[in-house]
Amino acid sequence: MTEEKNSSVQSNIAVWVAGVLFFLLALGIMARFMLQKPAVIFPAMWQEKTQILFLGDSNIDYSFGGTEIPEMLSERMDLVTFNCAVGGTCAANTSKAYKRSNYYAMFSLFNLSKMIETRDFTTMTRSRTFLEESSSDIKDKALVLTHLDYSAMDFVILHYGMNDYFTGFPVENDNPRDERTYKGALRCGIERIHKQCPNAKIVLSSITYCRYQEVGSDGIEVGDSVSGYEYDCGGGTIDKYRDAMKEVSGEYEYTYFLDNLEAMGIDDSNYDRENLFQDFMHLGEEGRKIYTDGLEALLRELIR
Repeated sequence: MTEEKNSSVQSNIAVWVAGVLFFLLALGIMARFMLQKPAVIFPAMWQEKTQILFLGDSNIDYSFGGTEIPEMLSERMDLVTFNCAVGGTCAANTSKAYKRSNYYAMFSLFNLSKMIETRDFTTMTRSRTFLEESSSDIKDKALVLTHLDYSAMDFVILHYGMNDYFTGFPVENDNPRDERTYKGALRCGIERIHKQCPNAKIVLSSITYCRYQEVGSDGIEVGDSVSGYEYDCGGGTIDKYRDAMKEVSGEYEYTYFLDNLEAMGIDDSNYDRENLFQDFMHLGEEGRKIYTDGLEALLRELIR
């Protein structure tokens, strides 16, 4: 009787041990696939051509019914562009302004550069709220970012500043690496991206001319617009953000600066909303052509 009991106990222990081992094995397999870096898909073709990744806000993101800036540049220079800019995004950490699941926060330079540095996009790809609320265009950009071969990039274009300006994020404070500031977010974002794109020249493309226009709750513009050179939304005027980006660019040997306020030649004296702009801040087709002129000129110098 005792022998039978011992045999039963031993059998139960063996089953328990086998179950634990099976659980640990399954857990290990799951962890391997969960932590495995996504397979590289882009660029799969045209690798002999110059490869450019665009990160930024709406003036890079959208075509507004015409031609988007990365596409214009691609057609002019016969190169490959990956437009991963997302309208409404800032350079600075927007966690207090938006919920983390919101794509404005998800694609801020602060958050996006962290995902690029670690190649861990699970914050985005496993967020049910993000996946359900985002448009197909946003999901397409998320797909490219997740599967991009960053080491193959020849250039990374960073165009942030307009939304930092309108949101009133401060240009800087006593902490040069505070990512709640524009300069702090640029510094940290540049350094993270450089780790994954060590061969790329990083172009910091400045804020473009804009005007502040108050809009009512019904979406109707109220009163006259005010020049961005004059109106301070809380963090400074547009030239302060331009100067801040220029200063940060000068701190790194692999960064280059494009002054769009100067290169585009648009200011208070020749502001032409009808032909150059969609509204008080978004460039129209002619405005995007002028922007592309300046970017093309800089890139041709750098590619020589």
